[in-house]
Amino acid sequence: MMELTNKISGLRGKIARQGRRVLQKKRIGFLRFWLSITFAQRCYFLATGMLLIQLFFGIGNGLFEAVMFGFALTGIISEVWPKFMALWNSLPGKAIILFIYAIIANFALASASGLVNSITGVSASALPYSHNFALILMVPSWFFVTTLMALVSGMLLIFVYLFFLLLLKPFGVQRLWHQTGYRFVLSTAIARFVWTLGVALQLGVLAGQVGLLSEFSGNSANPLITIEEAMESPLNNEGAQLTDEQTEDISALEKDLTALLENAKQKSIDYKKTQRQALASFIYEFEADTRSRCAHPEGTRVIELNDYEILQITQSVENEGDYEYLVLPCRSAAIGVSVIP
Repeated sequence: MMELTNKISGLRGKIARQGRRVLQKKRIGFLRFWLSITFAQRCYFLATGMLLIQLFFGIGNGLFEAVMFGFALTGIISEVWPKFMALWNSLPGKAIILFIYAIIANFALASASGLVNSITGVSASALPYSHNFALILMVPSWFFVTTLMALVSGMLLIFVYLFFLLLLKPFGVQRLWHQTGYRFVLSTAIARFVWTLGVALQLGVLAGQVGLLSEFSGNSANPLITIEEAMESPLNNEGAQLTDEQTEDISALEKDLTALLENAKQKSIDYKKTQRQALASFIYEFEADTRSRCAHPEGTRVIELNDYEILQITQSVENEGDYEYLVLPCRSAAIGVSVIP
């Protein structure tokens, strides 16, 4: 009995030693692999690993997803930023970047001007401080819009890059525009494309949930048309009848998408309302004058549009956030207070 116990113990120790050797070899192999890839590839690897864990265990934690997409976004930025700086340091690249920023700034200024005009009914040129404040209020929206545009442009470039990689691979070309020793070119390009798409979609959903995508609140657009029309068809893509389980899955998907879009639309409406209230308060408290050379009723404030016209602002008695805007003639001592020009 003692001999049998000793044999079992010896066999167990032998298995344990072999297991430790295998684990040590795998640990050394993984360490070599980890040190041979770039920082961006490590970020994509961690993000992909977390995605597989999420799919396998069904993890729905928001913090987990934030960390996962954070790794992916960090990898994308670490690859894009050096190329952006190289482009910025060249004269043609600087001209292209400034041209793009000029276009974005022009649209942002026009949007801010339209917001001021929609509230006061006069040109934003008469309210320069309020125009600047409206531009500041629109910075978050334009930041998200430009970020999404950059990610979409990046996806198109990555797709073209993947196409050329696959096209030139039969000719022995394994990499393009990479330094010597860069490994896993094709798999990294695929991971980059997938995670760029994922980050773009995640930012789009986030922007919609906080109300930064004003397109959801457009009365002329109905984003649910496509979903409703798809549900009207009793056939799937292969022409076969949908089963009850498939119908239930599509119905659940439709409800989720409808709720998401309706929530985004309502958040966008609330965000616009908050913008308008903040801008209206700024105009009344900071841009408008309590005293002026032009006569105006007590309790009102004015903005002199020119030598002959004023914008009179009256605060609502019932609601402090509501204001009434009237363009009136300037009745001053020079013209005659009793004379209406």
